[in-house]
Amino acid sequence: MIDQAIVARVRAEVASGIDPASLLAVYAEPARRALLRERVRAAARAPLAEAELDAVCAELFGFGPLQRLLDDPLVTDVLVNGPRDVFCERSGRLERADVAFRGPEEVAELAHRIAGSVGRELTLERPFVDARMRDGSRANAVIAPIGGPSLSIRKFNRLSIPLRGAAPSWVASGLHDDAASLLETCVRERASILVSGATGSGKSTLLRSLASAIPDDERLVVIEDTNELVLPHSHVVHLECVPVRDAPGIGIADLVANALRMRPDRILVGEVRTPREASALIEALSTGHEGSLTTIHAGSAAGAIDRLALLLARAGELGEAAIARHVAQGIDILVHVVRDRMGGRSVREIAAIEEGGVTTLWRLGDVAVRMPVRLRQRLA
Repeated sequence: MIDQAIVARVRAEVASGIDPASLLAVYAEPARRALLRERVRAAARAPLAEAELDAVCAELFGFGPLQRLLDDPLVTDVLVNGPRDVFCERSGRLERADVAFRGPEEVAELAHRIAGSVGRELTLERPFVDARMRDGSRANAVIAPIGGPSLSIRKFNRLSIPLRGAAPSWVASGLHDDAASLLETCVRERASILVSGATGSGKSTLLRSLASAIPDDERLVVIEDTNELVLPHSHVVHLECVPVRDAPGIGIADLVANALRMRPDRILVGEVRTPREASALIEALSTGHEGSLTTIHAGSAAGAIDRLALLLARAGELGEAAIARHVAQGIDILVHVVRDRMGGRSVREIAAIEEGGVTTLWRLGDVAVRMPVRLRQRLA
């Protein structure tokens, strides 16, 4: 148990000088965390064991009892169902964590801190928030009256996996070597690729893997909610969304429109989720910016096209025939990734949009790989 008298003293002498909305961002930076630890040690006015020092710092500046889970490199997700119902995904397996909050009030306090860190508020009228934090981690917080308080945190993963080679690689997890060659060729020849999959299936990780095949003499403009696509490329410009409290802020669609004026060779969009984002992406592709890479939530390669078409329909700017035409002209290759029950991630399917619709080029377990007609014609 943490000595609350020490916590109160440190809060008055150290934490009071930091903007509450920036606490999590400050504590996430290694250099500033080390400085805060020393300031807390001095303000405590009593010897503190390292574990107690960590606990005090985490309660005042970080994620409280969840901090050691978030600092564990093997943990990818932290889920809080209640003060004593905390779970984590470690090495691909979901398990109960041996941490607990003092009560629901402490969970709610952390939920409000998370919301404040991205310039938002949890209120009775808006009792939930989806927050992308400065380190790229995503957090969803829920409070009464709709439920909770509960938290769902997905850590930002900078893991870079090559297409080929020994494990970890996509070939080692089931991607046929010829299929990997096909994807590399598609990227080099500026085919526009849409990566689909469920939450946590490895979409962003595969996007980074594909980007490694982009020639070094091209200029990339990467657009994301928060910068997390650390790409193995020498000429990259990153644009990030800006959330604004009680206002629309600057979103993906705004950044795509701006990227068109930045002389991009390629535009990479971290994820398409809304009608406006889908419309902006298709507009960029229709202006001749080939070779784009982006991701979308879907259950299959064909489902990814249906999902993109649905978002465009909801945007209300195009009719059904125009949507089908623009999608077919803008997207060349579909790659679907999955996560199995053991936590392993693999490429399940590669498909192409041809004149007759979506055509499968390769499925997991196949030994033969088809060349897409469009690409064959481009290479002829």
